[in-house]
Amino acid sequence: MIRTLGILLLAAAGLCAAGDRPPLAPELTEFLKWYESYQGPIMPPDVLKAYQEHMAKSGVAAEESQRRIGVVTTAVRAMPVEFTTLHFNKIYSSPNPPFRQEPSHFVMRMIEAVKPGAALDVAMGQGRNAIYLASKGWTVTGYDLSDQGLRIAQDAAKKAGLSLETIKATHNEFDYGKARWDLIVETFAFTNLADAAYRKRIVESLKPGGMLLIEGFGGGSKNEMLEGFKDLHVVYYEDRDDISDWGMQKMRLTRLAVQKE
Repeated sequence: MIRTLGILLLAAAGLCAAGDRPPLAPELTEFLKWYESYQGPIMPPDVLKAYQEHMAKSGVAAEESQRRIGVVTTAVRAMPVEFTTLHFNKIYSSPNPPFRQEPSHFVMRMIEAVKPGAALDVAMGQGRNAIYLASKGWTVTGYDLSDQGLRIAQDAAKKAGLSLETIKATHNEFDYGKARWDLIVETFAFTNLADAAYRKRIVESLKPGGMLLIEGFGGGSKNEMLEGFKDLHVVYYEDRDDISDWGMQKMRLTRLAVQKE
């Protein structure tokens, strides 16, 4: 099971913008100050163990340490941008990031015979798919909330002699526009696809004939993803156990390609 902090919590809707949430708990603020300079493993048990050790060395009693850990655990479930940005910066700058760094095989297969146009890479991370699309002639825009991910993507694109437009934004902040994209790629983007309003934003931003590719962790009821995009033409669909690009473990995955008529 994927265990990186934040990945477990990204079922929350859309990574809230700053104006949509209450102030950070003081316990979370203290944790973030410590986490910013933390250099160890980023699996939750390792992080929490290291933080408890830090508090013990600072003279915090065991009972109080447990209380603070509880507050931090609860607080990050609300997906504060401060935590999420910091955590994904650590993931993307890690020498051994917990994901496959080559382009998605699903994306490569689905766009093989598609004429290049304007493409959007949602939550692009280090740009593994964006760079591949640019190499195939697509004009690519990507967004993410991770400064480190965007920097790595731009550096890799320049090294390859390619051009990318990268934008720092959360899912809520990014302007998808109307009839703007020939292709939208969401691979392990952790968007709230159960939200009808979000799906509407995505569909409206596709040009006529535009394609949406979704690859991520399966969940929900049988064929729920198909039902959510029932007004589009289904090009490809699968829901099965497979090795995930994110986490590189076997788990239930959904892959969907739909096209706007």
